Amino acid sequence: MKKETWKTIIQVIVSILTAALTALGTTSCMGHGPIAFLMS
Repeated sequence: MKKETWKTIIQVIVSILTAALTALGTTSCMGHGPIAFLMS
């Protein structure tokens, strides 16, 4: 695999983790954040 491919995979994983953490944070704090709106 090329280095660029690995960079892309890592960026995608980081984005998913960030979104998941944001979703958990907004759900526990407010109950309906931007992520919860997107998932509904």
